[in-house]
Amino acid sequence: MRLPSVLWREAERRITVQPDAAMISDLNLERVFAEIAGPGSSESVDHLLRTPLLHSEDVEYRREVFQDLSSLALRAQLEAFSRSMSNIRQQLSELPTVRHTVLRCRLRLDVLHAYCQTVLTLRQGLDGVVLESRGLAAWRDYLNIYVARAEFGELVSGCEEVLAGLGEIRYSMRIDDHRIVIGAASGAPDYAAAVERVFEPFLRGWAPAGLDGIPWSTSVHPVEERVLDELVQIFPRPFRRMIEHSESGGEFMDPVIDRVDDELQFYFSYLHLVDKLSARGLEFCLPEVTDSFDSIRVQGAYDLALALKCVDEGEVPVANDYHLSGSERIIVVTGPNQGGKSTFARMFGQVAYLAALGCPVPARRARIMLADGIHTHFERREESSDAAGKLQSELTAINETLKYSTDRTIIILNESFSSTTTVDAQHIGEKVLRKISERKSIAIFVTFLDELSGLDGVVSMVAGIGDDPTLRTFRLERKPADGRAYAVALADQFDLSYDAIVGRVAR
Repeated sequence: MRLPSVLWREAERRITVQPDAAMISDLNLERVFAEIAGPGSSESVDHLLRTPLLHSEDVEYRREVFQDLSSLALRAQLEAFSRSMSNIRQQLSELPTVRHTVLRCRLRLDVLHAYCQTVLTLRQGLDGVVLESRGLAAWRDYLNIYVARAEFGELVSGCEEVLAGLGEIRYSMRIDDHRIVIGAASGAPDYAAAVERVFEPFLRGWAPAGLDGIPWSTSVHPVEERVLDELVQIFPRPFRRMIEHSESGGEFMDPVIDRVDDELQFYFSYLHLVDKLSARGLEFCLPEVTDSFDSIRVQGAYDLALALKCVDEGEVPVANDYHLSGSERIIVVTGPNQGGKSTFARMFGQVAYLAALGCPVPARRARIMLADGIHTHFERREESSDAAGKLQSELTAINETLKYSTDRTIIILNESFSSTTTVDAQHIGEKVLRKISERKSIAIFVTFLDELSGLDGVVSMVAGIGDDPTLRTFRLERKPADGRAYAVALADQFDLSYDAIVGRVAR
């Protein structure tokens, strides 16, 4: 059978897109990645966040896993498995530091036992669970085959046999001043059991928080080591069997189980972000994706990086809708400064990028085209302060993008050509938009030039204002641009209209 993967439809043929570092920065995705791949996440999570997919079949493969993980019971079961595996790896990494041979063998036995129980618990837990995703279903099939193998059966039985032998050891300990005398129990009462019986009514099911059956610590006091040495002398057979079992065993962790556990971290890390924002009332959805343009329709979308900042401050970001259909490929966004235009552009790119990862996107509903590249053109701090030099840099970068753009490319321009005159900016903007239209690329252009929103095939969206023109709604409407209406509203508010000025002069 094909080795299972919960991330890759074809593990040997991974078709991905190489994202541009500037684009990641422009869209504020670094803030999002830092939240997802935070402390404790594996390095592979950050790598996967920077590896968008190209084909809808690969995205659908991950969507199925996310859909299965919407079952809280299944997710809790898999996360418990993952925590146990993490603890096992931690203990295995610490074993070489244990200098006492007998103790090291005992700890290794406990770790091996925890591994066997972890695998068996998961296999039993997945039995009968309805799994719609190909990835998780294939993994369950692999677990069933792995557990049924003679090698795993011998691993379990050998471990249980050694533990049973150690469990039969009964000894007494007498502490007299500075001396400890160890001996066989010889029928002496078990005071530990007596103490447990006395205090059992007070415990009411309480148990110390251990590491899923793994020893809490690999370090022991020298006195404990001396006690252990004495026990080895008194009960040589079970300890000799334990040491032989440890020395005869090699690497016991199955590499496929280890790898799939690492792959699951991608889903868990992303879902922790979803949980955090969903608890504040923000919506996520699994988008419908297409390999070519067949309309784009997104409802209730918001900037994910801004949302993380807002919820930390007890606020909620404003959500917006947008759509493109038929021959529409370009959105020109206009409106007052600080009205949410750049945030809208970043949100547009974020939704497209996260959809290409196969992840839920920050929106109520979404239908997205998978891009073969997302290219952003935002103002760079390192660009020349000289207007002519800055314009040249912009034109060079945009020309490079247009040279390789296709009907699956997304281009985001934010306040481009603002370093030149209005006339020149409008002329350049028109040429760029026409070139994008010829390529049939998808584009969003945030600009102060209302005239660009009136070009053929361009969808105009305008950042809104309230009854008070100095206040922003941060909602963008699909309507013709009319910057003059905004200017008139401001003039009326501050008594700077033509009639008001003429009236004051006449007085």
